[in-house]
Amino acid sequence: MIQLLVIDDKNVQAGVQVLGGYDYEITVAESPLQAFNSIIHISPDAIALNMTDPNMDGEQVLMRIRNMQASKYVPILLFIREEDEPEYVKRLEKDELTDYFITPVANDDVLEWAAKATGASSVEQRKSVMVVDDDPVVLDLMKLYLGAKYKVMALNSASDALAKLKITTPDIILLDIAMPDMDGKELFRKIREIATCADIPILFQTGMAGINTVRECVKLGAAGFVIKPIQKPVLLERIEETLNPPEKDNIENNKVYVCEEFDFLYTLISGYLKDDYELRRGEAVMQTLNEVEEFQPGCMIIDFDNSAYILSRIREKTDALHIPIILLTRDPMSATVLSELNKKNTYLTQLPMTKESLIETIKSIKEWRSEERTE
Repeated sequence: MIQLLVIDDKNVQAGVQVLGGYDYEITVAESPLQAFNSIIHISPDAIALNMTDPNMDGEQVLMRIRNMQASKYVPILLFIREEDEPEYVKRLEKDELTDYFITPVANDDVLEWAAKATGASSVEQRKSVMVVDDDPVVLDLMKLYLGAKYKVMALNSASDALAKLKITTPDIILLDIAMPDMDGKELFRKIREIATCADIPILFQTGMAGINTVRECVKLGAAGFVIKPIQKPVLLERIEETLNPPEKDNIENNKVYVCEEFDFLYTLISGYLKDDYELRRGEAVMQTLNEVEEFQPGCMIIDFDNSAYILSRIREKTDALHIPIILLTRDPMSATVLSELNKKNTYLTQLPMTKESLIETIKSIKEWRSEERTE
């Protein structure tokens, strides 16, 4: 079911609606405060915002929505006046997440936009996701997050999951690791014993980010992880990547994780790579440990001169996940740098770096992956 939030417009009706094979649950907020509360509580799949009301500062509301974590990447439809169209055409030409309609706007047109903008699947087209977790709050959240694109089977015990899998075959399974009747790892083994479930991709969802847990799950054959607390964009991305893997494997992984404490270096790296790579930044050890297995980067960049302590703490995890590391340093011949370069999957870019030198190092990593693949 597509969760649509409509702000300050009475042409779109609240409630459950069906159109063109899609189910919608529409919430209408009459004020910005109601809208912000709704974003927090329902985590909408799409938002429609009326910019024509003289009693509401639509620009401020739009800015606030984009600054909220729950709606930062949510598609937004703006209702605007015809005379304002030239301004919005120019403003939104590079903004793929924001669109506009000229008022007056018809109810069905908004629903059709929401289905297209969210990439929702009709009931007949939806793939099925089984979620197994003993926490009812998590199950409700997963149904809310996934309902627009998938058929969700939410089960609160391992025994219920095993019984269900004897009569149905989901496209993907999400397992909680820590459950009272049977932990997720043991449930994984039992699922694999069911003939029809031998090849179903399984993701673990867990707040346990220890390296031993990662190792066990990798050894079992898990397709990946979703780290709690679960974030909707990350969850959808992980499921999509698992169900529709790229034709080329990790050789073309254009995700880069940057570990450094100072804004200058990250700003520089972001400027060099932002057009062709997806970047994420970590400034602390625990943040990095939690995010790196969730993000699954193709490589990691570490400011070795200022953040060497992070490397010593995360090395075991990056080795387990086969993530190459690029060290940034002004002293490439120091004993500590040379010692690290002797370790597996470690590369070097000397500071001050250029765009060409950094991209050349990343290219070397991709060449290594290509060679590893053919061996």
